[in-house]
Amino acid sequence: MDKIRWAILGPGIIGDTFAYCLREVPDAEIVAVGSRSIERSRAFCEKYGGTPYGSYEEMLKDDRIDVVYIATPHNLHEEHVIMCAKAHKNILCEKPFTYNLASAQRMYKACEENGVFIMDGLWSRFFPAWQGVLEKAADPALGRLIGITSSTAWGTKYDPNYRTFRKELAGGALLDAGIYSLAVTTLLLHCERPLSIKADSYFCPSEVDVEDTILLRYPSGAFANIHCGLEGHAHETLVVFENGTIEIPRHRNPDRFRMYMGAARERWSTTGLHEYLYPYYSEGFQFEAMHVGECLRQGLKTSPAVRPEETLLLMEICDEIRRQANFVYPFEH
Repeated sequence: MDKIRWAILGPGIIGDTFAYCLREVPDAEIVAVGSRSIERSRAFCEKYGGTPYGSYEEMLKDDRIDVVYIATPHNLHEEHVIMCAKAHKNILCEKPFTYNLASAQRMYKACEENGVFIMDGLWSRFFPAWQGVLEKAADPALGRLIGITSSTAWGTKYDPNYRTFRKELAGGALLDAGIYSLAVTTLLLHCERPLSIKADSYFCPSEVDVEDTILLRYPSGAFANIHCGLEGHAHETLVVFENGTIEIPRHRNPDRFRMYMGAARERWSTTGLHEYLYPYYSEGFQFEAMHVGECLRQGLKTSPAVRPEETLLLMEICDEIRRQANFVYPFEH
């Protein structure tokens, strides 16, 4: 493949941001855009190129497409992944992958049956800063990983009409924000399955979770303390080891992290403090897109960086958190 030819399914805010970032990928181009509104597709293509289509089905008939980026609301991901799989199109599905474990299993099954590539869009981990964190976390000098504290909150004012506050669109803090912090645990603990999950949730008038706090305990002895919210504003992760800590100030799209060794664990000491900078352009979706391109060129059907086993574990954990809160989406069976 000289170029990876992308299609955007769902030209909303996320699709627009992804397309903007593709400008940073020399071997990528947008060839098709699908929407339920031909006017929206045309407006999108005027900015980023490609052929506009007034329906997803029509777009998927375009034989130039190498891979489809699905950027529709959470509750529609399963329908659109299966639609793309049956059209024999490779897929990058924006996070959260879907709304529950059973849905995720159906999505992977459809992709396997149709022989197409599929990846959960956990875009944060492809940032160079996160690659640096992984390298440092593997240093034996740090000792055993003891605990992870991670918070993701958007600072969004309550609006019952906005998608994150709408129950019928699989809204709520857990899937929209919490998946970032939960994915930190599966990454740093290498998909270790928690021994126990204890969670509590606070709900808003539109009946979605606006705040969740989650405590996970692991067989290795590690703990993870997770907070997520639609209100408030936070994007910090702290990883505690026996002999030091790693701090990621903005884990969602990081451009730096700090590492404290020895006395620097006390924070007020600068002894043993190291800061690592990883500047980047645009919003950062380009790193994820470049990885997908590499996978396609290698003929892979899943990503070694975001394996199906990890996504299924994340969905299983989210299901348990919602079970404890008795939180069910209206379309779930």
